[in-house]
Amino acid sequence: MSTLVTTQFFAKPGRGGDVADLLVKILGESLDHDGCETIRIVRDQDDPDHVAGITTWTERRNYVEYLDWRTQRGFTDTFEAMLTQPLVIHYYDALYFGEGIAARQPAS
Repeated sequence: MSTLVTTQFFAKPGRGGDVADLLVKILGESLDHDGCETIRIVRDQDDPDHVAGITTWTERRNYVEYLDWRTQRGFTDTFEAMLTQPLVIHYYDALYFGEGIAARQPAS
């Protein structure tokens, strides 16, 4: 079973765009990392300085190894300079996934 990981970034006022842009910029390397299945970067509609990554990994250890790799390459320091608090990371087991009617409609 895949592991779903959420990583929240609470940017300093006005820096949410910088955080989001940097996350998107490094996506290629992230997607190529062992065990990475999917990545989605999202930005809070009500607080543009709150950005999150929603990712799936083959196993939790894959994300832990990825984060260690990013930290060794300066990832943590670069982001922490733009944040008001450390990264908030949560690991989840997917219990259910379903698509609603809008996802099942044929494209017009």
